[in-house]
Amino acid sequence: MIQVEGINIAVEGCFHGNFDEIFGEILDIEKKKQIKIDLLLVCGDVQTIRNKNDMYNMACPKKYLEMGSFYKYYTGEKIAPCLTIFIGGNHEASNYLREMHFGGWVCPNIYYLGNSNVIEVKKGNTTFKLGGNSGIFNNHDFNNPKLESFPFTQDQLHSVYHIKQFDLYKLNLYEGDINIFLSHDWPLSIEKHGNINDLIRKKKHFEADILDGKFGSISHQYLLNKLQPNFWFAAHMHVKFEALVNHQSNKKTKFLALDKCLPGREFLQVFTYTKEGVDLYNQFAFNNEPIELYYDPEWLAIMKTTFNLQLIWDKMPKLFDINYAQKELKIIRWQKYQQMLQAKQQLLINYKNQRIKIPNNFQITATPHYKNDPTNKLTLPNRVILNNQIDDYLKLFNESGLQLNGFLFYEPQQPQKKEIQNQFQVINKIEIQQNKEKVKQEILKQLDQQQKQQKINDNLNILDFPLLQ
Repeated sequence: MIQVEGINIAVEGCFHGNFDEIFGEILDIEKKKQIKIDLLLVCGDVQTIRNKNDMYNMACPKKYLEMGSFYKYYTGEKIAPCLTIFIGGNHEASNYLREMHFGGWVCPNIYYLGNSNVIEVKKGNTTFKLGGNSGIFNNHDFNNPKLESFPFTQDQLHSVYHIKQFDLYKLNLYEGDINIFLSHDWPLSIEKHGNINDLIRKKKHFEADILDGKFGSISHQYLLNKLQPNFWFAAHMHVKFEALVNHQSNKKTKFLALDKCLPGREFLQVFTYTKEGVDLYNQFAFNNEPIELYYDPEWLAIMKTTFNLQLIWDKMPKLFDINYAQKELKIIRWQKYQQMLQAKQQLLINYKNQRIKIPNNFQITATPHYKNDPTNKLTLPNRVILNNQIDDYLKLFNESGLQLNGFLFYEPQQPQKKEIQNQFQVINKIEIQQNKEKVKQEILKQLDQQQKQQKINDNLNILDFPLLQ
C-alpha cells in the first residue's frame, strides 16, 4: 500500500446536539478502516448547550428543546475523539457562541470558527486554509446594522443567527487562497452545478424555489465566486448533494452538502486531504504527528483594519447592494473598499512573518447542567460575558475587549463607556481636538464628490462616519 501524507477528515452536516452519536460513528469508522480521523468539520446546528440558560437562547420549538450531551464535553467528563471545528447554523446556543464571536474553544478539542474566520490547519507537512461563515441569509436582517441586545427577545433569537453584511465584508477583503470553506446554508443556484433532477426527486418541495431562482443564499453565492475555494461544505437542507463549480478563472470548487444525523441518512463523509491538496476516498494517511491550528496572517490584518467599525456597528452604513431581479449582490463604496484593501496590505507586512498558534485557552465560564436538576424551567440569563478568549484574541491587535461592551457582550459590572454608547459624541470630540472647520470642509468636499457617484438610495451620511474616511 502506498503511504499517503495528509490529514484524514470527516465532514458532518447538521449536528443537532448528537455529540455521543456522531463521535460514536467516528470511532466505528476508525475501527472498521483501521485509521485515525484527525479532524471533524461540522456545518452548523451544533447546539453547544451547557445548561438551561443556553437552552433558552436557542431558536427552536419548545417540543424539540433537549439538554443533549454537550455539557459532558464542556466539563471534560467526555472528550471529542478528534479535533472538531464547526461554524454556526440556525439552531445554536446563541448566547454562548456570542462569547466566541471571533472564534474560540467551546470545550476541550472542539473549536468554533466564529461568525466569520480564516485559520490554518497543519499536520506534518500538510497544511490548508480553512474559512467559514456562520448563520443563514435573511434579506431583512442582512443590512440591519444593530446587534441584538441581551437578553434576546423572541425575534432576536432568530435575527442573531442571520448573516450580517459586516462578516461578508471582512471575508470579501480576503485575497489569499482558501482551500476549504464551511457554511450552513447553500450558495444560491448551486443546484445548477449538480444533478438537479436527483435533488428534486429526493426533496420535491425544493422545486418551487429552484424554479423561482430563490434556492440558496445570495451572500454565499457571492463568496463562492469571490473566494473560489477548492472545497465548500454545507448542510441545512437535510440532504446529501454534490456539485462541481467551474469558475471563469479556471479554478474549480467541489461542493458537498450533507444530511442531519439520523439512521440511514448520509450525514458523514470521510476523505484524506493530501499534502498536494488532493482529496482521496480509498486511501488514508497514517502519520502520527499532532494536528495544529494557527491564526491566518491575512485574516489578522483584516481584523485589525476593520476593528474600529465594530464600534459603530449600531450605525453601520450600507456596504452591499442586493438586486434580486438580477440575482446579484455587489459591494458599494468601491473607493473606500480599495482603501481598506491597501490598509490591510500594510498591516499584513507586520503579520505575514509571524506564525501564531491558536492557544488552548478554554475556560469554563458558566455553571454546567447537572443530571439531578429537579426543575424543567428555562431560566432567563442576564448577560453575555467577556470571555477570556475574546480578550486574548484582541491582544493580538493591541485592542481591549472592554471597547466592545454593549456590542458583542453585555457585562453589567463594566458599564459601557458613554463615548461608545453614542458614536456621535466620539466624532464631536475628535473634531474639537483637531481643526474643526478644516475637517468639516474636507468632509463636505468629499461628500459632494461621492454624492455624484452614489445611487440615490444610498443611505450613508458621510458626516456620521469619519472612521470610514
